[in-house]
Amino acid sequence: MTTHEPPRRQVIQAAPRRPSDRSVSPGTDDLYQPDAYGRELLSSLMRAQAGVSLAVLVPAISLLALYPLLAVLLPSLAGYEVLGLPLTLLILGGGIYPPLVLLGYWYVRRAERLEQRFVELLKEQ
Repeated sequence: MTTHEPPRRQVIQAAPRRPSDRSVSPGTDDLYQPDAYGRELLSSLMRAQAGVSLAVLVPAISLLALYPLLAVLLPSLAGYEVLGLPLTLLILGGGIYPPLVLLGYWYVRRAERLEQRFVELLKEQ
């Protein structure tokens, strides 16, 4: 009987990696670095988010302030009825809430688009 020697194991190593050029685009690790670059990335995202928030808050607040202003300037609106419903109820239900829902929808879409662009910026390397 002949004895067979098991084949020798070989260790295969990958070629050493070259450091990538970090100046081209930011990476996820850059956000957590205590340097000015990571802080600038996060602050630019927060500034853009604040801009979107203000773009929604201004029309929402003015729309909400319009109803009490109408009630003060035109107190006779409280006595009117349309299709058996008080006019003030129709103004609240049909004049205030649908635009607020549309503003909320627009805000969510803009915020998601902004975050998606930011993630795409981080993934480009």
